[in-house]
Amino acid sequence: MPITLSQFLRRYGKDLFRATEAKLPPLVQEPRLTWSRGRRPMGAQALAITGVAEALRRHGVGILAAEMGTGKTFMGVRAALELDPQGAFLVLCPPHLVEKWAREVEMEGAHAVVLRERQDLEALRQAPRPLFAVLSRERAKLGPGWEPAVAYRTVLKREEGRRVPVKVAVCPRCGHPVEKLPKTRRTTCPKCREPLWQVRPPRREALAHALKRLLPKGFFQAVILDEAHEYKGADSAQGLTAAGLISWVGKVILLTGTLFGGYASSVYHLLARAAPRFREEFPTEAAFVARYGLFKRVRRERSEGGYGYYTRRRETRTQTYERPGVSPLLLTHLVDKTAFVRLPEVAEALPPYGEEVVLLDMDEAHRVAYEAFAKGLSGAAKRSLSKGRRFLGILIQAGLQVPDTTWQEEAVADPETGKTVAHFAPLPPDYRHTKERKLISLLAAERLKGRRSIVYVQGTERRDQLARLASILEAEGFRPIVLRADTVRPEEREAWLKAQVEKGGDVLLCHPRVVQTGLDLVDFPTIVFYQPEYSVYTLRQAARRSWRIGQRHPVRVVYMAYRGTLQEAALTLIAQKARSSLALEGELVEGGLVSAAEEDPTVALAKALAGAVRLTWEGEGVGLEGEATGKASAGRAKAPALPVLPEGRWVRTRRGRVFLPPGQPVLFAEVL
Repeated sequence: MPITLSQFLRRYGKDLFRATEAKLPPLVQEPRLTWSRGRRPMGAQALAITGVAEALRRHGVGILAAEMGTGKTFMGVRAALELDPQGAFLVLCPPHLVEKWAREVEMEGAHAVVLRERQDLEALRQAPRPLFAVLSRERAKLGPGWEPAVAYRTVLKREEGRRVPVKVAVCPRCGHPVEKLPKTRRTTCPKCREPLWQVRPPRREALAHALKRLLPKGFFQAVILDEAHEYKGADSAQGLTAAGLISWVGKVILLTGTLFGGYASSVYHLLARAAPRFREEFPTEAAFVARYGLFKRVRRERSEGGYGYYTRRRETRTQTYERPGVSPLLLTHLVDKTAFVRLPEVAEALPPYGEEVVLLDMDEAHRVAYEAFAKGLSGAAKRSLSKGRRFLGILIQAGLQVPDTTWQEEAVADPETGKTVAHFAPLPPDYRHTKERKLISLLAAERLKGRRSIVYVQGTERRDQLARLASILEAEGFRPIVLRADTVRPEEREAWLKAQVEKGGDVLLCHPRVVQTGLDLVDFPTIVFYQPEYSVYTLRQAARRSWRIGQRHPVRVVYMAYRGTLQEAALTLIAQKARSSLALEGELVEGGLVSAAEEDPTVALAKALAGAVRLTWEGEGVGLEGEATGKASAGRAKAPALPVLPEGRWVRTRRGRVFLPPGQPVLFAEVL
């Protein structure tokens, strides 16, 4: 009888651990802390601090992959102090966490300087040690703006038989006419190479550049990147800024609660910027994904018109795509420089954490209206997939949002032709659809238990569901707290929320990205995802906002979706990415949100919309204690062995031609 991987590890885990420890002896087995000031580490914090400091000494990079609420800021500060008790360190963090970092540094007996403008840099040379310079990533990257810069000359042009004066743009240096002047790209004169742009006031210098210009190399002993996963972008301004600072300083501490985003490519640029040896081994993302990613190969066949009639010759086209998942061999690049910390390892007697999926059926009138709308979307998705995916994003967002916006008319038009491809006729404004009724009953039951709730909503602009839910909840006697991105400054959100709770607020309504980092929401032990969120980073961060040190109540996380709609498909897709993300950090989870799913979310959802694939949620969720209650949960965890390439092969991907080595795990799709 087959068993799940989790069952296998429970049965043989101790033997495997002993064998692994014999082959790979740990660099650090006991905490060795020399810094005596400040707070005392709790549980696994001491060992993690020692391990990160040792990794810094050996490799120049230490990674702290710690669950939300474990005290990453505290551990990052202490690891730096263990590296050099009299050193100087540069902290790069989100804007709303700058003051928190300064407070945490001062609590450990070190000196903190917040860098807001160039004048603050002058104070660093005389500041007492140990020193932490705290810099917002926004201020680090923002330099002066720029604008096109040309001269104008009046020339005479012949129009309709007469000469008329016309104003034309010319190079300010040589007078050569400028035919095109893009506003999004800096250009030069094609004749004399004079720059055709200028700095726009106010003139300012990015603080990251000013640091490197005003301070000597070696001034800082390490860079600390808080929320390091947000620097993973290949060409993002903050990612490139961080890369420049890491190269200048030489050592880096990466702090993150979500190291891996589901795809192998999601961790490449972070590791390449932090570890020079890794960058030497894998100079390109394509080479890295070929080694450690999962691929799907799609082969399309069609008859060649006019040729091969008797021989049935066919034209074959093969494409290769990256899929969610990662090879376990990637851990070889992490085990010697990463400390993984789980919340139960730090805080004793934490309350239970449980996830559940609630699938709902629409009322008859709602279902009929939505099916007519979905039929139009399906046809448009089929055409879009066959013609280069022209407006898949519009179709997918409509398919995800419209089931919950019954009071709004929705017309989806092809952006090229302007023709309406799908239309949703609104239902009466006072009609409450199934999900709204279920949400009210769920929140009312939680309120009877003395529990406040968070409701995460995706539609906050044109399809504004925050205002709709706030008015419905007020009518039912709730006191909703509506938090938008511009309601209060990010650094003031935590204090603002505390004040709203003291005024009697019992339900927080917001987008998950508004509260995904830096907020302790222990006042709200029940969390409801009203619609799917398919960014693993956002979902994992937002789902753990209230399960942290100081929480006294069991934490319940509920994911809601309409059965048979794109919402159910989206839940299924995010599940695979979540499983891969957790597995890389050593956690195997069954049930709840973590289930099986496949491929790129946009394309997979479009295929589901077009009817090419069917993505359904087979499980029934988990109980509050975290034990699987769905009959399908165990079955989903029985992942078959992946097929591997018997020999090396060159394949063409969206990133270019890459070589897949022998033994590479590959997932093959059926021939379409």
